[in-house]
Amino acid sequence: MIAILNNHFKYYIMLAGFILVSCASKKNLIIEEKRNTKNNSKSSVLIQESSPFYPLSQSIADIQNEIIDLKSQIIEYETKLHYPSINSELLKMVTTPHLKHEVTMSNGTIINGTIIFEDSDKMILKTQIGQLTLEKEFISDIQEKAPLQPLVEFTNKEVEERINEDNSISYVGEIINNGLRRADFVRVIYNFWADDTSPIYSDSIFVLGQNIIYLNGVISDTAVEPSQKGIFEITVQIPDSLVFEYITKDIRWNTFE
Repeated sequence: MIAILNNHFKYYIMLAGFILVSCASKKNLIIEEKRNTKNNSKSSVLIQESSPFYPLSQSIADIQNEIIDLKSQIIEYETKLHYPSINSELLKMVTTPHLKHEVTMSNGTIINGTIIFEDSDKMILKTQIGQLTLEKEFISDIQEKAPLQPLVEFTNKEVEERINEDNSISYVGEIINNGLRRADFVRVIYNFWADDTSPIYSDSIFVLGQNIIYLNGVISDTAVEPSQKGIFEITVQIPDSLVFEYITKDIRWNTFE
C-alpha cells in the first residue's frame, strides 16, 4: 500500500514540474516576441525618420538633364550626317546651261533652250531637262533670248547731301538692281566738272548690299541680287583751289559666279 502511494506521489511531482516548465517556456516566448516587436518598431522608426546619406532627388534630376543634353547632341550629329555640306568645290561642279533661244509651238507652248542641230525638217533643242527633237511643222516662232544681265540704277529716293565740319561733302543714296542677274562689286562713282566741262575730281565707293561667297572663296557684301536694293555713302574732300560747276554720278558693276 505504501509503495502505491509513493508511485502516485512521484507522478504528481513530475506533473507539477512539467506544468511549471511549460509555463516558464511560454512566458519566455512571450517576452521574446515582445522584445522582437519592440526592436522592429524601433528599426522602422529609425528608417523612416533618418535622412538619406546622398541627396537622391537632386542626383536623379541631374542625370535626367544629362540624358536630355545627350539626346540633343545625338540629334544634331545625325542631322549633320544626313545633310551634305555644300562648299565652293561642289558648286564648281554644278553648271547651269545658258539658254539662247525661245521656241514657240503652234499650240502656244513656249520652250526655252539652245538649238544644237537644225535641218529643213526638224531641230534639236538643248534644255535644262535634256535634249528635245522638234518637228518644224509644229513650230510657229523662234526668238533669240538676250543673256541675263544686271541693271543697277539709282532709286527715286533723293540723294542726301551733307556738309561736314571739315568742309567735306557726304552723299547718301540708294540703288536697285532691275535686271535679271546678280550684280557683283557694285560701286557708285561721283564726277565733279568745271564750267568748261573738264573733269576736276572723281571718287567712288562700293555699295552695301548682300553677302556673297564666290566660287574662289572671296566673301563680299557689295553684291545686289535682282529686285534688291543697296545703299551707299561717299565722302569727298575737294581742295579749295578747285571749283566745280556740276556733278554727275554713275554706277559700275561686274558679274562673277
